[in-house]
Amino acid sequence: MLRVDSTAPDFTIPLESGGEFRLSDHRGDRHVILYFFPKAFTRG
Repeated sequence: MLRVDSTAPDFTIPLESGGEFRLSDHRGDRHVILYFFPKAFTRG
């Protein structure tokens, strides 16, 4: 678990467009907001 104000580890995820999102490509940008949610129609 990350602590408040800690640096998120680098990761890469596939995009629906066929490309990839790599967090390290956005370091230094003013803000990067990551939002994770449970799979649709599951408890939580």
